[in-house]
Amino acid sequence: MELILSGFATALQPQNLLFILIGLAFGVFVGSLPGMTATMGVAVMVPFSYYLEADTAMLLMSGVFCGAIFGGSISAVLLGIPGTPASVPTAWEGFPMAKRGQAGQALHLCTAASVFGGVVSSVALLLFAPALAAFALKFGAPETMMLAIFGMTVVSSLTAGNMLKGAIVAFLSLLLACIGQDPINGYSRFTFGNHNLIGGLSLVPVLIGVFSLPEVFNLVEELARSRGHEHQQERIQVGSMRVSPKMMLSHAATIIKSSVIGVIIGIIPAASADVAAFLAYNESKRASKHPETFTHGEVDGLMASESANNAVTGASLIPLLTLSIPGSAPAALYLGVLYVNGLRPGTTLFTNNAATVYALMAGFLLVNLLMYVVGLAYCKVAGNVVRVPRAVLVPIILVLCVVGSFACNHNWFDVWIMFVVGTVSYVLSKCGFPLSPIALGLILGPIFEPKLAQTNVMFKGNFLLLFTRPICVVFMLMILISLTWPLISAQIKKHQTSKASV
Repeated sequence: MELILSGFATALQPQNLLFILIGLAFGVFVGSLPGMTATMGVAVMVPFSYYLEADTAMLLMSGVFCGAIFGGSISAVLLGIPGTPASVPTAWEGFPMAKRGQAGQALHLCTAASVFGGVVSSVALLLFAPALAAFALKFGAPETMMLAIFGMTVVSSLTAGNMLKGAIVAFLSLLLACIGQDPINGYSRFTFGNHNLIGGLSLVPVLIGVFSLPEVFNLVEELARSRGHEHQQERIQVGSMRVSPKMMLSHAATIIKSSVIGVIIGIIPAASADVAAFLAYNESKRASKHPETFTHGEVDGLMASESANNAVTGASLIPLLTLSIPGSAPAALYLGVLYVNGLRPGTTLFTNNAATVYALMAGFLLVNLLMYVVGLAYCKVAGNVVRVPRAVLVPIILVLCVVGSFACNHNWFDVWIMFVVGTVSYVLSKCGFPLSPIALGLILGPIFEPKLAQTNVMFKGNFLLLFTRPICVVFMLMILISLTWPLISAQIKKHQTSKASV
């Protein structure tokens, strides 16, 4: 307890508070720009952190990390374009709410859910780091493979209205994930002689193409239809950001459950905020009494996504600090700051450098609490974007899409990929194909394939040995429930409808 109090005392020092606020402001700004991921935001700050004290540098990066993950929800709500891949499910629910004139409420709910998820993650980091790290060690290749398979079964819930088209899109996205080098043998696949494809398709440009360009094309369509009738053009108003405590409490169960999911995903190496957001969103839809309202502005789905992806932040530092295994890409960047300051992650870190470590962990909690104030203030400023005429908004969004795609690898090829994928996605959406499985396939495919190969080597081809690993068995049961629940739910609803009509 003395070390925890000492950590808070260090984090509350004026210079540390200043750098926390700078990190939060920068992180929220970066996250709200389509294509500018949390990893990119943290990476930009790494060189600056070398000139700061160890605890100040870690707190600065924590502010950027948490702020960027939350910031992705702002453009997701206001424009329907996720600022980060982890905000994709947020866009599905937040943008329809904005269209209904509830943009302010949606932004406030996102902020509250993000703060709650971050606080839960921070408490887990502060109190349970060693125990949770021991749990993370139990996740070998078979467990991670089953986690990826479970994530893919989310498609059955996300596309319950048309599972065939959803399965087709999911299969195509898995093929896209195979582009590049084989993770085991290293030979090229589906590159067609183009050296730009050897490394595979970059996730960010593809996601920008899938979820941003179709919205741009839809805006252009609306402009064309409203030409000469500009006064009839629909305008999204932010409106009041006031949310009643009763409304918050009515979704408490979803937020708590999603935060726990985020913490569990966060401590698993190779998993990420993207995976947590999709899994929590799927779980909230599965547990809902009215799953048909999802993708039409359902508050439960919005808060599940935001609380889960922010709950990953602190949890991803647990395996980093205790086992030297980063739980996410931004967490991996912390290693550079630690090594530059002569700190070596591991069990000795908590004894030899306890002051710095507890300052980081206590500061992480402080970062998430301050994010509520900084987040709401930024949301009010960002709300001005909806007042921009759509004729001006379209080229601005297009420029952001190009900049976000190019900034990923500083490669114009990624920009062309974004345009091609966006055009195809627009055509698919017009034909009634859901786009959400594309994101799932691209995120989970690179996780699943190498773990499948490693599991095959471990078990010498005998996959029945999966039944000897308790965590794998739990995932099998969850996969079975996830696949059959949409069918069971449909039958229950059909039975209730027929019973009510009698």
